[in-house]
Amino acid sequence: MKRLALTLAAVAALTLTVSATQDQGGFRCTLTGKTVKTCCCEAAKNGKLHCTLANKDVKRCCCEGAKK
Repeated sequence: MKRLALTLAAVAALTLTVSATQDQGGFRCTLTGKTVKTCCCEAAKNGKLHCTLANKDVKRCCCEGAKK
């Protein structure tokens, strides 16, 4: 019963996070200024992050929640 409650709580939290992101229009890449539906940062083999929009390795993710 506890597992079910935890699972339902996790699903509810994930649903709220996804819907909040969709309401804001997705993510904005701070390197290019473009708004995208999903974050453009991917893990690179060298241990850094790679921004696919700017085609550049970065130390921190360059995506932030888009503002209305």
